[in-house]
Amino acid sequence: MPRILDNSQRIRFAILFQWIVVGVSLVALASRVVEYGMLQKMAAGVKVPHAQVEASDWRQQAIGSTQLVLILLAFIALVLWAHRAYGNLHRLHKAPAPRHSEGAGGWGWFVPIINFWYPYQVMKDIWNLTQRYAQPDGAPRFQRDQSLVGGWWGLRLFTIFASRGAYAPTSGATMAQIFSYVEFVMGMDVLYIWYAVTTIYMLKKLRGFEQQLAARFADDEPSPFAEELPVTPAPL
Repeated sequence: MPRILDNSQRIRFAILFQWIVVGVSLVALASRVVEYGMLQKMAAGVKVPHAQVEASDWRQQAIGSTQLVLILLAFIALVLWAHRAYGNLHRLHKAPAPRHSEGAGGWGWFVPIINFWYPYQVMKDIWNLTQRYAQPDGAPRFQRDQSLVGGWWGLRLFTIFASRGAYAPTSGATMAQIFSYVEFVMGMDVLYIWYAVTTIYMLKKLRGFEQQLAARFADDEPSPFAEELPVTPAPL
């Protein structure tokens, strides 16, 4: 009998951390806008107190470090949810089966090179098979927003590669280089928000599929409190 493990808590945490990333990225974006305005004053020849410049640098470093930590935690929460969701598909023992092993739903996100396509295939399986098996056998198949997972993965890869192009200006950088860097990190903040919102949208849809799947197979799981009824012999 299939035994579906409860995944509701993990998906709640995955969605929550994505919302937190949205919040901290909005704060980071607002802080960079303030910094950009200060740089414009400096470029125009307005004298800005040194203490204000140092305070701005410290604020940016603190917010940036917090943002990176929260993005990492959001990623871990997403992987933990995906690993269990993928494992639940394996526990159904139905055909078609997921294309990778149950463990690939976890380690596939971390192995270099492989993590460029394994997680996408895992998420595609979760998207297609969860909603497929959530329906009774023989029911018409439905597949909503097939392009959503592909678009989400493309946005993720673009965000990862774009983030590697950030190089903080050195002490001898020109004002033009500093402006370019601040504009770049502001664009990254927008990307982080866009990716997090897309992830939330996708997870909320998948949460509905998982709830339907759990409800369908709940009757197949024996209750730990069920009592064994005595067997009455049939009369001769």
